[in-house]
Amino acid sequence: MFPSPTSKFGGETQKRPTVRTTSTHSAYPYLLSNSSQTIVNSPKTPHTISSFSESSEQGDICWDELGSEGSEHALIWHIYNDEATKLDAATTDGLNRGIDVLLVFTGLFSAVLTTFIIQSYQQMLPGPSDATNALLSQLITDIRGSSILNSDSPIILPPIPGAGLVPSPTEIHWVNGLWFAALSCSLSAALVSMLSKQWIQPMPNVSGSPRYRARKRQRRHIQLRQWRVSAVINALPLLLHIALVLFFAGIIVLLWSGEVAIMAATFAIVAFAYTFYLGSMWMSLIYPDCPYQHPISAHLRRWASTKAVPRSPSDLEFGEDGQIQSKRRSMIPPGTIDHDHFIDASSLVWLLEQCSNEDTVAATLLAIGGLPKDFTAFHVLREVGAIELVLQYFSKCFHRDVSFDLRWYVNDAEKAEGYCRAWVRLTHGTATTWPRSLQAPLKALRESPNLHVSAIASCTIALNSLEARMPQLSLIHHLESFANGESKLSDLTQSWLLDTFLECSLSWELRAAVVSDIVKRSVPVLLRVLELSKSRQGTNYTHVTIPLILRILIIGKLPDNSMIWGTEKHGQTFRQTMVPVFTAIIQHPTQYGLKDSLLDFVIIEFARLVAPFFTGTSFSAEIKAGARQGLSKLYLQGRIANGLLPDSVLADILQILHPPAGIAGEQRPCFARILLRTLAVSTDLNVQIGCIRLLEALLKDCDTAVVRTFTEERGMATMLRLANGGDNDSRRLQTDCIRTMCIFIQSATVCCLGSVVLCPSHSPSIDRQFDDMFKSDFFKILLFTVGSRHWWLAEIADTWLPSLLQLCRLRPQEPIWLKVEAVFRDFAEIHVGEEGSQHMMDDLDKMNTILNNS
Repeated sequence: MFPSPTSKFGGETQKRPTVRTTSTHSAYPYLLSNSSQTIVNSPKTPHTISSFSESSEQGDICWDELGSEGSEHALIWHIYNDEATKLDAATTDGLNRGIDVLLVFTGLFSAVLTTFIIQSYQQMLPGPSDATNALLSQLITDIRGSSILNSDSPIILPPIPGAGLVPSPTEIHWVNGLWFAALSCSLSAALVSMLSKQWIQPMPNVSGSPRYRARKRQRRHIQLRQWRVSAVINALPLLLHIALVLFFAGIIVLLWSGEVAIMAATFAIVAFAYTFYLGSMWMSLIYPDCPYQHPISAHLRRWASTKAVPRSPSDLEFGEDGQIQSKRRSMIPPGTIDHDHFIDASSLVWLLEQCSNEDTVAATLLAIGGLPKDFTAFHVLREVGAIELVLQYFSKCFHRDVSFDLRWYVNDAEKAEGYCRAWVRLTHGTATTWPRSLQAPLKALRESPNLHVSAIASCTIALNSLEARMPQLSLIHHLESFANGESKLSDLTQSWLLDTFLECSLSWELRAAVVSDIVKRSVPVLLRVLELSKSRQGTNYTHVTIPLILRILIIGKLPDNSMIWGTEKHGQTFRQTMVPVFTAIIQHPTQYGLKDSLLDFVIIEFARLVAPFFTGTSFSAEIKAGARQGLSKLYLQGRIANGLLPDSVLADILQILHPPAGIAGEQRPCFARILLRTLAVSTDLNVQIGCIRLLEALLKDCDTAVVRTFTEERGMATMLRLANGGDNDSRRLQTDCIRTMCIFIQSATVCCLGSVVLCPSHSPSIDRQFDDMFKSDFFKILLFTVGSRHWWLAEIADTWLPSLLQLCRLRPQEPIWLKVEAVFRDFAEIHVGEEGSQHMMDDLDKMNTILNNS
């Protein structure tokens, strides 16, 4: 037995040193054939194979990487190929020897039987004296008849010597029939024997990975077993046994008309022989260890027996105390069984059934822990009692000092960890629980200084204690230590922790208050791990599992349960998974224990996911409304502002917030103030356009508080600065600013005029805004845009001119109105006949009237 190699799992590559010797012989030659590729460059696993004890002294051992015990080039497939090669060679050799003996016996028996048939068959053919004998027999009959009629005393003819020993024609036919049937059975056995030699020819050498070669061999093995090739070959001697019965039967029939003593002796010998034959066959069926075995006994025993094997639990499962348990872990794998998975499981079952060596069985059980979670043929392994074997071998990894403290001590933590993974894989989707007698060793394993071993033990305890709070929190504790930088967990360890937590969250039997506490503790940790994983290059398992866990913890359900198993499908629906989660977190961050840095991460990720698809049909109206509400709340709190988030993210968020329908009336002035302050400092064009669109929507409601806020924050000056171009020469920005200012003018004049009465004393700040506007370049930009026909008639007629008309009523004495009226009238005359042109001419006539009256 090799001593278990040691290493630290925390943060270091989970490999084991390669064991190398200088001998040129190995019990497993594949480990030496390509040593430069297979051994030197291969990562190693901590699991040792004691059946290699001889090879450990003679050759090299190549360990698997943790978690890859069932991968393409895993050690278990090397073991399988080697064991299968040896067993197939021995089986083929044994069958060939049996067939050779059968052919020799068939030849001898057929030769002897042919000699008898030649003699007996002659008696069936008509001979030259048959007619004379028939006439003499008829003459004798006639003479006897006449003597009886003509004489008082009949003539008594002497008996013919040997007449009673001659078999009748019927008996001759029976004898020949039986012997010809025996000869047919004998020759048929010879024919099938020759065909059998072709059937059992060994497979030709195939190239490929170890698992590919193992699958090829296992497929052939399954086909040979399904088509009962071994049973057919083992049944060939029965044809000869039947042929002998027929031969003996023919002899007895042949002697039946002869001497009774000879026939009786022959019958007694044959009856004794076949009584012993049938008795020995019966004894071999009843007593499997009886030495009187027949080639067909094992097959008959298998067909006749009703061996009880552990079945894969479905809806009901018997617990350790014998009571029925109806609860099962909820992550049920897909129903369709993958053919390759079935072949792999059958290969492992073959090793468990055919190899009695404990170390080979141990390697097979450890390989189960390396199978993927979406493996669809675990039931094949459960049916042969693999769970019981895993627990049995797990117990061998510990010892207990019964003389002092009665504590459990770990002999081989790394093997015990592998058995834990195998148990988790095998019991998925069942109600099988960990035995009470092994719970103490499992807890001792959890205290291991090896982080990976401790984490896997915690996973096993959590899955076995769905009704307990602390085992569930222990999973989060491992992830929290990793997220805080206190420990380093490999991708394998993270995946097992996350998978286990996902499965537990689907099957919890906890009170609502306990679940709420676990959710509050786990959400920040999961988000931190997700944030850390985003900084890594390449595909990381956390990107797949953490969103599913968060969706279950926060929303309570998944849009599609198949997402648990299909990472490809999950990638396609990632946004549908995470957007509701982020929305709920944004709306109630304190409920999930989020702090500033994590909340910023959520906001950035939320905007990144939502913005490009928010206007499409990917999300329901409910999700969109919730997203707007949460982002509005954060924006009002100042968590979404220029400088706190990248400009691209801020622009996307502003786009999502439009229109600001979910903002309460008392919050609208504050919202407008934040928008104006963002415009004052931002230089990003998309951010500026997003703010202006939101301000436009706020000002349209004629809310006095919003108008007052706009004037207090010098909104007109900000709009004019942006309209003048600044660092961005954008026509859209310019026209958006003009539209917003016109809407402000319309709302402000309503606030000042009430209906038609001028009350300038009620709004001095607004009046100052108008003074600044007339002194600014507003009308210059406005008239240039209209005069150069850079905008369309509909907006000018419906928004721009009506607002200017309102301002003209308020300030008719301003000299700029004459030029405004001329430029707009020229624009309207050019578009005469178009929709809105007449309405525009009517407003210009009203303006002209106001100016003439002033």
